[in-house]
Amino acid sequence: MQILYISALSSERLIQSIYEKTGTNPGFAVQKFSRLLVKGLDANGCQTIAFTNPPVVRGVTSKLLVCLGKEEEKGVKYKYIPFINLPILKHLCVMFYSFFYVLFWGLRNRKEKAIVCDVLSVSACMGALLATKLNRIQSVGVVTDIYGQMVASEKSMFASFVSRCANAIHDVYIKNFNKYILLTEAMTHLVNPKKRPFMVMEALCDSELSKEPFKPLQKVQPRTVIYAGGLFEKYGLKMLVEGFIQANVDNAKLVLYGDGPYVKELKEVCKKYSQVEYRGVAPNEVVMTEELKASLLVNPRFSTEELTKYSFPSKNMEFMASGTPLLTTKLPGMPKEYHPYVFLFEEETIEGYAAAISKVLSRSEHDLIEFGKKGREFVLNQKNNIFQGKRICNFINPN
Repeated sequence: MQILYISALSSERLIQSIYEKTGTNPGFAVQKFSRLLVKGLDANGCQTIAFTNPPVVRGVTSKLLVCLGKEEEKGVKYKYIPFINLPILKHLCVMFYSFFYVLFWGLRNRKEKAIVCDVLSVSACMGALLATKLNRIQSVGVVTDIYGQMVASEKSMFASFVSRCANAIHDVYIKNFNKYILLTEAMTHLVNPKKRPFMVMEALCDSELSKEPFKPLQKVQPRTVIYAGGLFEKYGLKMLVEGFIQANVDNAKLVLYGDGPYVKELKEVCKKYSQVEYRGVAPNEVVMTEELKASLLVNPRFSTEELTKYSFPSKNMEFMASGTPLLTTKLPGMPKEYHPYVFLFEEETIEGYAAAISKVLSRSEHDLIEFGKKGREFVLNQKNNIFQGKRICNFINPN
């Protein structure tokens, strides 16, 4: 089976270059998810090409015409979409190029080809999907978020206008794929009104981790609790910080990575309370190394938020795969089969967060390491990208 995986997936080299030039997060989590998915497909016999609208903007390069060509890195083949690096024109270039490329690519051996689209890559997906209506190859939409309900950081008026236009277009085309890969079953009511075939794949972790014996790193002192992700009050970050301060656990500190509207207030909190530390945006490899040294990882996102029904927290998968225990809320998008392998907040209040943090950190380091080890084994054995890739291949081509 030949597959074009259409998204913003770029080589690690390019993503690192963008990060070094801009100092901003070029989508580390999204890149990791897509890269693992492509490797999972390849490992199961699919010939996969990452057909990419790269996250390159004027702040990355001053070139008017961006043409990155092809690249292969660590077994993943990339084909970058060329474009004129100006607002609006970029989106039009990406859409038209995707349309014609997919149209001609799919004219031969149609039954042996399919496109798999990250539906959040609006311009590329729209052009590619239109092409499949003519050449009749399979189209599969990977829905990792509901576009209109995504939390966005502050934008300029022009950027907000473009985002609203993209949202309107997205709502139209997302309902026209042949098949869907969803993070939660609840998503199907929003994106699949025509009741076309779908499968649920709540997350995936790196199968390479299972090849290495579990050897926890020396835990740092004071004992460290880490959160890494979007810093939004809506995600429970303010309540987490206030709960940690109220818990007042001896020999413990809270470390936060990421960016978002809460950063300004967080920096003021850090000045007042030495047990809270903000480390900004960091590459995924740096964060993962620090997670291994931590005593506890935490996801405070409120379970009552409407969006949580339609999303699986990818951070939970990353946290569990690290072998460091996770403390999280009872998010509706996280199946109950995960519950025995994580610590849970019983109440989503400052007092509830404080009580849970105190209770978990009252355990010995040995107990926490053993608990984290069980969670790691669960996700590596049952949720790795090779296993999930096999499910996707069988879903696309059941014969």
